[in-house]
Amino acid sequence: MKIELCMGSSCFSRGNSQLLEQIEAYIEDHPELALDLSGHLCLGDCSQGPNIRIDGTVYRGMKPDELIDMIRSCSEETDSVNVQRS
Repeated sequence: MKIELCMGSSCFSRGNSQLLEQIEAYIEDHPELALDLSGHLCLGDCSQGPNIRIDGTVYRGMKPDELIDMIRSCSEETDSVNVQRS
């Protein structure tokens, strides 16, 4: 799963600094998951931030209490697709 975090000043000041900490901790706690984390200067919707893109889908206004559930949900969807392709 590819996770892209907006590192632009607007999103970062709106909470992506906290989201980054959560994602890093989640990746550390779940080394069995294939998670690729990267940062981008802007995902193009600053007024709706903080923004995060997971496997090509942008999630706007992401809150720290929603993040891990969103990653788990997307991970389960990815696993389901991979099983169907096998």
